Amino acid sequence: MQNDTPELSRLLSIEGIVPDKTREEIVTATPAECTALAARLDLRELESLSATLAIRRVSGGSILRVTGKLTAEVVQTCVVSLQPVPATIDARFETFFSQDAETDSQGKELSFTAEDEDAPEMVVNGMIDLGELVTQYLSLNLEPYPRAPGVSLAAQLAAIGLSQEKPNPFAVLESLKDDKKDKK
Repeated sequence: MQNDTPELSRLLSIEGIVPDKTREEIVTATPAECTALAARLDLRELESLSATLAIRRVSGGSILRVTGKLTAEVVQTCVVSLQPVPATIDARFETFFSQDAETDSQGKELSFTAEDEDAPEMVVNGMIDLGELVTQYLSLNLEPYPRAPGVSLAAQLAAIGLSQEKPNPFAVLESLKDDKKDKK
């Protein structure tokens, strides 16, 4: 059974966000939230996570622009040696939310498809979950294949007596050719 509650949730009502005025929000994960997020994101440890967000309603419209800066201290697992790989993540991001994805502030029809990367996220029940937004951008900025400094796959294979060199598929044919010469 899947839990639908995000590990880091900071709901913000968009009702109080007025056009042309920026609202600042800070999201900081508690130690318990960091532990839960580390499990979700397959991290050894999430030591800290915080983000500063600026939310602004685009001039008179139903579109909200959210810009942010997140910082995190993470420990991932090296894909080669399984050693811990600590990293500092310092990332900026920008995204948009819409109350009504079909029309903009002038009543013009907007056309977005599910595959459109620039399509705004939908506001659900008048709320934006800033915690989940920060979590998503953290996951996008994690190293997909972390490696400990100085670790290479070739060195690891050599250490256990394996070679990364592939056998030549024509070696068998070469040996048949040599056998034929020997018989003559």
